[in-house]
Amino acid sequence: MGTSSAFGGSGAWSDTVGSLYDAADSLNSGATEVPGAVMSALGKALSRGDKRGKSYNVRDLLQSRRGVGASASGDGRDAGGAPLSRQAARGSLVLEALASIEVGEVPHLVEYGLDFSSLEGLTGIRLFTELMGLILGPASHPDDAALRQALLATMRSDGQGAGGPLADTIGRFVTELAWRTTVVQLTTSERRTSVAGNALVQLEQRVKTYIGGKVRQIAGQLMAATPQAVADFASSLAAKACRVFGKGDPQ
Repeated sequence: MGTSSAFGGSGAWSDTVGSLYDAADSLNSGATEVPGAVMSALGKALSRGDKRGKSYNVRDLLQSRRGVGASASGDGRDAGGAPLSRQAARGSLVLEALASIEVGEVPHLVEYGLDFSSLEGLTGIRLFTELMGLILGPASHPDDAALRQALLATMRSDGQGAGGPLADTIGRFVTELAWRTTVVQLTTSERRTSVAGNALVQLEQRVKTYIGGKVRQIAGQLMAATPQAVADFASSLAAKACRVFGKGDPQ
């Protein structure tokens, strides 16, 4: 996970990271849940920068629209990281484009304004990896690496039979993204070397189960599968999930 401390541990996250490590220690000592207050703090930290789930223009989310020297999120973020909602919107475009390619929805692809010809003949993980590069560009920040990890984990879950409607896939992606964004922050703490590995595994299981449950409760239906509609759906879902589990009931 090795992330430079220059990218994390900001005021929005420092107390939350400490609370998460405390929860991991408690789980390793026999506790059965992550305290609601910890989940509340995590929801607030993750929603930093966009608590409502903005509608981000598709073209502004694409790597080709970044300014010189800008991060891949294009949002001029600081050490606290990109808004989860914006990262969710960016990642959802990869999922939507893949679905459009698989069913031949050319009109949807035209909306991206990108040349997809380099993807012709590709399938499986190679297609997905190249599509991520085309839409997201290079990973210039740990949050960008977390975004790719979340997308790949989502693809693996689909390959293992999770499948289902695009809205369900986006829900699983948002869950993975929330956890992997949290991991970026956890790796900046000195406590990462003193907490038992099994404790972190338990923490991951508890937190992801909690977030996944909340996402499924609020996901709703994706009424239109256009790139803009998909990006809006993912942004809103990520922000709403943070508000819901940010209210803090134990898991």
